[in-house]
Amino acid sequence: MDKLERIAEALRSLDLDAGVTVEGRTFVGNADALARLADLEGIAAGLSSRDLFALYDRTIAHDGVFEEDLNQTGRYYAYLRFELKGTTPEEKEANLATALGDIVSQYGKDAVLSKIPPLINGRQVTEALTLRPENEDYPAYYSKSRMSYAEKMAEGELPKAVLAGIRAEQERLLDSFGWTTLCVQDRKGELVDICGDAYLLSAESLGAVDPYRAIWSAFVAEGPEAYYDFEVRTDGEYPPDIDEALGRYYAYVRANLKGQAQGDKKKQLIDALPAPAVKAIGADSVAAIFREAIDGDQITASLTIRPEADEFPSYFNQKRIDKGNERLRKQIAINIQAEVISAVERILGSVEKYVILD
Repeated sequence: MDKLERIAEALRSLDLDAGVTVEGRTFVGNADALARLADLEGIAAGLSSRDLFALYDRTIAHDGVFEEDLNQTGRYYAYLRFELKGTTPEEKEANLATALGDIVSQYGKDAVLSKIPPLINGRQVTEALTLRPENEDYPAYYSKSRMSYAEKMAEGELPKAVLAGIRAEQERLLDSFGWTTLCVQDRKGELVDICGDAYLLSAESLGAVDPYRAIWSAFVAEGPEAYYDFEVRTDGEYPPDIDEALGRYYAYVRANLKGQAQGDKKKQLIDALPAPAVKAIGADSVAAIFREAIDGDQITASLTIRPEADEFPSYFNQKRIDKGNERLRKQIAINIQAEVISAVERILGSVEKYVILD
């Protein structure tokens, strides 16, 4: 069963209105996964609306040396630390459950409290110190500017630390499922493939984008070699070395549209593509989808003295040429796919994007 058949089968039982939106992506499909996603999103929304600072006591901690300096002279420092209110783990949990009572009652104690970090370390509030002061001496070393900066940064970092944990849990959940993207312009429309993505389109929209689908299908069927010649070029110096006395000379792979002069290249390209699609889109618009030339990988070692043109082949590395040409083929496909998708998006305007979880 191919991709479109699987999506068509899934759409028979899917309710797109029952999707769960997470950071701009709407998920549909597996009911258990959606329920868990919805709960996590609800917890995230509930916590985002709270003053999370009210859950924590703020202190300043003194923790010795920076890790990166551990084996050198060391730099001693102090930093802001946020710790849940309470003196024992039980008291901290009870205080937290009370403060978040409405969210806890909706989603469960374990589900909510596990999302709140018990301890969050903030920014440094001292300058770099090569000798460690006694604890009682530390206040004299606190920097007012650093203290102000640390408090300001904590306003954004504390909520982000809580939300990041929820987002990570959502991603772990999503990673356990297969998924397929579906772009919906008309829910009762026809299911079609455009550059590997599935679309539901009205008859009118399908007619408007069909020429671009034909261009992409022709390219995929024929391959880059039907439209491009691949060659090795020897074009002088690396730009970064242009001002150096010797420079570094090199050769690289390049793909050029078939043909000689620019007009001939365009004619050969147009002649190689489906005539109805070219007529519908226009020759100039079609030509704009295909870049005239694409430079690829270097295929020589760096040379400090430029060989004569006829000597270059002895410096070529065939494995590099083969690898460079393969990368060029992939890049050509990526470029054309991007141009086709861009044109389709301009035609369709706004579409709803769904992720179907298997």
